[in-house]
Amino acid sequence: MRMLVFAGLVLATTLMVSADEPKPDKADADALKADLKARTEKYMELALPGVFLSDEKDVKDGQVVRLFVVGISTISTTLGLEEGLEIAMERADESAKTAFVTFLGSKVTVRKNVKNEILLCKDGEETADSGTTKDLGKKVERRTKEFEESATSIVRGLKVVAKDQIGKEKKLVVVYRWESKLADLAAGVGDKLNNPKVDPKKVDPKKTIPDKKIVIDD
Repeated sequence: MRMLVFAGLVLATTLMVSADEPKPDKADADALKADLKARTEKYMELALPGVFLSDEKDVKDGQVVRLFVVGISTISTTLGLEEGLEIAMERADESAKTAFVTFLGSKVTVRKNVKNEILLCKDGEETADSGTTKDLGKKVERRTKEFEESATSIVRGLKVVAKDQIGKEKKLVVVYRWESKLADLAAGVGDKLNNPKVDPKKVDPKKTIPDKKIVIDD
């Protein structure tokens, strides 16, 4: 009888612990979200313009599924703070997109599959099963109109995930993230960052630039 009671208590305890444990899928999603946020903050702190990706985390079977792009610009208050922030955002955006297009034209192969979906593949990437670049679709030749159209579509998939407005250095750092599943969609997240608004009543007459850091959660 005591053994049965003890066994029942053990089973009940086990069920309670299991109920408190997160489901594997949710745990993986939470871990990915935390990792993306940590990497976003890292690239923002580094404040280096360019394209960044991890072969281990962002490349699967030779296909690039995700990458980060950083754009940087100087904030000028000659025309006022509001106008200066707007121009700085445009220049940071241009800086990031220029770096991204350069990356597309030199570091990866752009392909289109039978569904006309755009794919980015690592140049010379080998897969365990075939030993050669995985045939995910037809190659879009560089220096062609089709490549330019594909690149434009890919760039539209960039979305703002963080912004650091550094007043003392008069510098704006913007971090973008691109994901293959959003390649054909215009970025809808971060619109507020793309068009920063400043209340004219609160603008410092000395045109000083306040520090402001934002990281957007998915």
